[in-house]
Amino acid sequence: METQEPIQYTRSRDGTTIAWTSSGSGPALVFVPPWPSTLEGATWRMFVRPWWPWKVVTYDRRGFGASEWGVEHSIERYADDLEAVADAAGLESIVLFGAAAGCVEAIVLAARTPRVTRMLLGDPPWKPDKDHYATQKSLMALIDRDFLTFWRAVLQAIFGWGKEYDVEPNAEAMTRRTNAADVRACLELLYFQVDLSQYAPLVQADCVIMHSSRYSILPAASPIELARHIPRARLVIHGDRQSLPPEAPIVDFLRGRGDSNEAAAGVGRSSEHRGPHAARLTTREVEILLAVSRGLTNEAIAQQLFLSTATVARHLANIYNKISVRNRVEAANWANEHLGAHGP
Repeated sequence: METQEPIQYTRSRDGTTIAWTSSGSGPALVFVPPWPSTLEGATWRMFVRPWWPWKVVTYDRRGFGASEWGVEHSIERYADDLEAVADAAGLESIVLFGAAAGCVEAIVLAARTPRVTRMLLGDPPWKPDKDHYATQKSLMALIDRDFLTFWRAVLQAIFGWGKEYDVEPNAEAMTRRTNAADVRACLELLYFQVDLSQYAPLVQADCVIMHSSRYSILPAASPIELARHIPRARLVIHGDRQSLPPEAPIVDFLRGRGDSNEAAAGVGRSSEHRGPHAARLTTREVEILLAVSRGLTNEAIAQQLFLSTATVARHLANIYNKISVRNRVEAANWANEHLGAHGP
């Protein structure tokens, strides 16, 4: 049975104290946590340990958990924190697993340094989407009015409304592990300011991007756009909203056995039995499918994506086969259900 490793501390570039820990031995994977995660909550055990039995390095992001509170929030500072943890752990080359908001600093650090060699990104953001995030403003209004109710709403949204989940003790724990000022600053940055378009093209690390078709917090186009702009990235779409499903090809990829192309293709082959939620569409196919869901004709799609109409038709034939539909109407319905797409 794995024992709880002690929390260690390091200082980021601006002097902020960052709490981190290391567990296990062998090949090291740095888990870059989503914004609500803390070391005390041990989220990494749920996200990582079931499929990665070797060394895991992770930390509390600034303003959360055992890391320093009342600090500056920016994506550059977040990347500084990640680099400081990697340095403290003695890692020369860095393999990252960024989850949701954790993808931000993973991408920024990978754009800075070739030390980042491989990345697995789960449900990453891309750019602010004011329309999509409008509903988050009402949630953020709770931060100052009722911090406990805010955490109740956040945790229920994460685990799914109507799902059986013991919210109360976890919400109470989060009010102890966090503070309103840092939570507000973090969310304002993540929801309304983060723009990864200048960083993504600079990333030279091999990268697999995994996107849950049921992750409604994220605009559906975000992982698609990110995959288009990171030179060596491949996108895999899956249907599990609660956790990523890394399989043997992904684990091999993170261990340096094969590249992102082989990893993405391997997941697609090993998951064909799972049904439509697990259909592995290419980035281009997802773009075309989303356009179909908006009611665009083949000609309009071709013009928008700078393709020939024959190429669009060929992509559509492949899409229909992969998601087991017969026509545009069924394809649009599938996109609305599984990609979070919305028609006109």
